[in-house]
Amino acid sequence: MQSKSSDLAMYLERVLERESSLEQLLRSPGSMAMVVEPCAGNLWHFAADQDIRDRDPGYRDMQERAMRRLIELLREGASPEELAKVSFLG
Repeated sequence: MQSKSSDLAMYLERVLERESSLEQLLRSPGSMAMVVEPCAGNLWHFAADQDIRDRDPGYRDMQERAMRRLIELLREGASPEELAKVSFLG
């Protein structure tokens, strides 16, 4: 699962850079499904809030920090329970 965690971390970095679609990943997680599942609800929240991030720099910073924390945890091989704790709600 570590390899899939690293794959997801790289994908989420591309999402932050607006080079990949988070919605596409969430609708069709493929081989990363087991890694995505614990944090899927929070990732859907991030995906839905793009318009708010575009309007509100503070909200954008908060959500992007949370995404970077999730990426860090994925790279560390964190447990599903740890991944589920990352919240994009502030």
